[in-house]
Amino acid sequence: MLALSLVITAAVLPRLAAVRQLAGGTAVPLAAGVCALIALLAARLPLGFSWGPAGSERAAPEVARGFAVGAACAAALIWQGNDALLARLWRDDRAASLALLAGVAAWGGAVAATRHRALVRWYGAAAAAALLPVILLVVVLRPVVPASGFAAAFIFFLVADTTVALVTEELAFRRALVGPPESAGLGALALMAVVFGLWHAVQPGYGGDPLGTLLGTALGGFVAGCVYVLSRSLTAAALYHGLHNAPLKALGGAPIATGRAGLASGVALAGTAALAVALGWMVWRRGGRESAGLS
Repeated sequence: MLALSLVITAAVLPRLAAVRQLAGGTAVPLAAGVCALIALLAARLPLGFSWGPAGSERAAPEVARGFAVGAACAAALIWQGNDALLARLWRDDRAASLALLAGVAAWGGAVAATRHRALVRWYGAAAAAALLPVILLVVVLRPVVPASGFAAAFIFFLVADTTVALVTEELAFRRALVGPPESAGLGALALMAVVFGLWHAVQPGYGGDPLGTLLGTALGGFVAGCVYVLSRSLTAAALYHGLHNAPLKALGGAPIATGRAGLASGVALAGTAALAVALGWMVWRRGGRESAGLS
């Protein structure tokens, strides 16, 4: 039912003029987060924002750390001219603004409740998984973009997408559809990836190649799911999501050599597919060891 509601809202909401005008482009991800929130609360299941590896939970939340996260996010969003991007977000995308506030609060709560030192290596793995295909893409296409402008926009979109994704797409697809990370296997990840791909493909804003969108986003969703399952952390998956999106959004309309759109798609797809195979093998190996140990 949750998977069906996610796909239906993705297909219907962007086509409603009133929704586009009142809520903005992030209405669909926000609706996905709301659907997941309702499903989890109705089933009396934890949201999982502060989940982490064994032994990472704090005995008592350190509230100051949560406020520090909020301050760091606010500083990044107004750093070096990013205030103009933030003002445009507040004006044009009310759904994104609401999700941004909720996401910063969720990140603050997660940092306050969890010893994030235990997650450092998983954050490093998530960063590598997100940035390696993008670096390969940049090396091949050589886009022309000023370094200073790219850095500021990259920081902005990293904070915005990482916080928004945590309470929208990560909550819906990784937490709610995959379930608890310690018991999830390849079957749950594959189902989630297909739904994630469909959720993108039915949205009119993803261009005229639904099959390519389905395949590319399904692979990306599978990688994010593997990061979530292996790290046992929803925040690690959100960091992967934000680092995947931020450089591409920061590059924006940077000029590249004419006629290389197909090459760009092929490079991105091949890189993500390689990651999906490698991380899927790690999930399979982890499951085999746990099953043998239990038996």
